Amino acid sequence: MLAVRQLISGKDSAYPSTLRSVFGDLAPPDIWFMGNLALLDKMNVGFCGSRHASERGLDVAADCARQLAEAGVTVVSGYAAGVDMASHSSALARGGCTVVVLPEGIEQFKVKKEIEPHWDWDRVLVLSQFATRAIWRADRAMERNKTIVALSRAVIVLEARDNGGTLNAGEWALKLGRPLFVAIYEEMDGNRGGNRDLLVKGGVPLRRSRSTNRAQLRGVFEALERAA
Repeated sequence: MLAVRQLISGKDSAYPSTLRSVFGDLAPPDIWFMGNLALLDKMNVGFCGSRHASERGLDVAADCARQLAEAGVTVVSGYAAGVDMASHSSALARGGCTVVVLPEGIEQFKVKKEIEPHWDWDRVLVLSQFATRAIWRADRAMERNKTIVALSRAVIVLEARDNGGTLNAGEWALKLGRPLFVAIYEEMDGNRGGNRDLLVKGGVPLRRSRSTNRAQLRGVFEALERAA
């Protein structure tokens, strides 16, 4: 597949209905994309987590993405270091599909070296809701998180601090009624108070299976079945 920048107007019938609902009475923004737009019609799970995640956190993100890819579920995440890249890379390496949601204009996009060996435009969609040359800003990253959640049938968060983007994404998941799964494991280090807050507000603990030593995703798959 040749990756060509294309535009979906907010007035277009092909505009993702899940995104349209997020903006309510506001006119939905135009979306620029490259890759396989049909991935938006697949069963998708969003990943949000720290760009400074621990090694254990990255392992958990990679494990979850691999399991979902094996089951034919598409991974949706940002394009930052840490959890985002671990999720995309692991899904693609396992033969799965992934959706990259940018916090900047699509002209800023380049395939990163760490993911390039597994990159396949037939199994990737890159999209942006911002002007083509827009640069990264914190407020755009927050808006991007909302888009990740809106495009997902369920959301997994890893190592949420007591403020910042990961906590914000989890709160949006709860607000939009998306099943929210909060990864919990003994090896988490540093400030992870956001995990506690999200669990109190309605997030579901996502733990390791003692029998397989892998993340226990049964609850995630059950949530996807209910959303089908």
